[in-house]
Amino acid sequence: MWGIKFKIEGLYFTTFRKPVSTSLILSYVIPPYTTIRGLISNALGLPRDDLRVQEWFKIGIKPLGFRKCREMAKVLKLKGSGKTYERVFPSSPMFKEFLVEPKYEIFLIGEEEKIKEVYLALLNPKRPLYLGSSDDLVDIEVFEPVEVKEVETNEVWSVAPGVYEGCNIEKVPYKFVKVGKKFEVEYKTVSVPIRNSIKEVNCFKIYNECVVAV
Repeated sequence: MWGIKFKIEGLYFTTFRKPVSTSLILSYVIPPYTTIRGLISNALGLPRDDLRVQEWFKIGIKPLGFRKCREMAKVLKLKGSGKTYERVFPSSPMFKEFLVEPKYEIFLIGEEEKIKEVYLALLNPKRPLYLGSSDDLVDIEVFEPVEVKEVETNEVWSVAPGVYEGCNIEKVPYKFVKVGKKFEVEYKTVSVPIRNSIKEVNCFKIYNECVVAV
C-alpha cells in the first residue's frame, strides 16, 4: 500500500457551503471528500461526471489552520421551475460564513500505480486547481509517494469518522452514488480535531505521521 501527502492553502478565503443551509450560507470547516476528489479529477483532466477516483483511494484530512468569519452578502436568485428561468433577479441579504487562508494536509492511500499517477498530475495539473468555488484558487505542495502501513495509535490530529469528545462534528459529503439517471450524495459524520486530539484509533503511518483515512 502506498500514499502521498499534499498541502493545500487557500490564497485568500473560501467557503465549503453546506447545501442544507438556506437563510444562512454556512461553511464546513474542512473541504468535503467530494471536493478533494473533484480537485484530483481536475488535475487528471477527467470529464465532469467521471467518478472513477472515488474507488482509487482512502482520504485523510489534517487541518493546519483557518479562521472562520462572517459577512453580510447580497444574494441574487433566479426565478424559475428548474427547466426555464426568468430574467428576474430578486435579491436578499443574508449572513455568509467563510474561512480565511485555510490550510490542510491531504493524504491519499491506495495502490502504487494510482498514487504515482495522481502524484504526477498534481505536479502538472491538466486544469486549474481550486477549493470551494472556481474563484478560490489554491497553493499546493506535493510530497513524493511513500509506502504506508496500518498501525494503532493513542493520539491523532487528522479527521476521523464518528463522534469524539472535544472535536468539531461535521456531516460532510463523502461520495456520489448513481441512482438511475441521477446522482445522490452519501454523507459521513466525522470529528475534526481543532483543540483536542482524537484518542485510540486505527490509522495509517505515512511520512512518520499517524493519519486516519476513509
